[in-house]
Amino acid sequence: GFCLLQTCLFISPRRRQSASLVEMGSDAKATKVLLVDLDGTLYRSQQLFEDVRVNINDYVTNVLGVPREDADELSGRLYREYGLTILGLMSEKFDVDCDHWHKEVHGNLDYEKLLPKNPALKDLLDSLAMPKYIFTNADRVHANVCLEHIGIKECFEDIISFDCIVDWAKGQGGDVSKKVFCKPERESFEFALKRAGGAEAATTMFLDDSAANIKGAKAVGLQTVFVGNSEPCEGADHAIENFLHLKDAAPYLWT
Repeated sequence: GFCLLQTCLFISPRRRQSASLVEMGSDAKATKVLLVDLDGTLYRSQQLFEDVRVNINDYVTNVLGVPREDADELSGRLYREYGLTILGLMSEKFDVDCDHWHKEVHGNLDYEKLLPKNPALKDLLDSLAMPKYIFTNADRVHANVCLEHIGIKECFEDIISFDCIVDWAKGQGGDVSKKVFCKPERESFEFALKRAGGAEAATTMFLDDSAANIKGAKAVGLQTVFVGNSEPCEGADHAIENFLHLKDAAPYLWT
């Protein structure tokens, strides 16, 4: 996913991937729940990603007092090491308020301009009978706004976001920074499965544009779809350039 900073061809690699999964047997085709990443998976907007990167660096400089010339290096390192910049800031004991962070990072984004309606995506999601959940390292407010602008909010049962994990960690007592986690950590997938009605990993499909997240999901036993690239990454059952290609790669989801 987006994860705030991030944003392989002979004949029909998607068909090659789907065929290899079907050959694995009937268990591979039993999909009861979808966990779907948001940013970079259900939409791609290079401008929005760049605006978020700028906002993160502004926050690191203006709020946390890190010299501007060091902000980009710090935020990039934290993202690589922790999977999420804010998680890195929390873990390294920066004084970060999650609500303020999300407001500063996402509050001034021009969603209306950058995220047009996508009726074809809505039709595809509506045609999938199983319950679908957004599973994002971003916050719920950002996810809600994105889904509303794209026109697909009603396609999902719920949003499982980083602030859900933070709220859970606060309820555990003690040092929150030592209890929070995010994709691609095992705990995050276990958390998401519980939030998705107690779904089982083996019958849950996870779709994401991050190779690290796909690898992490497969380690937990989920079915996986790598979105945004026609070549599969490690742990991917399928690889598709665009979410709209899902039916080409995994037609059994509709049977």
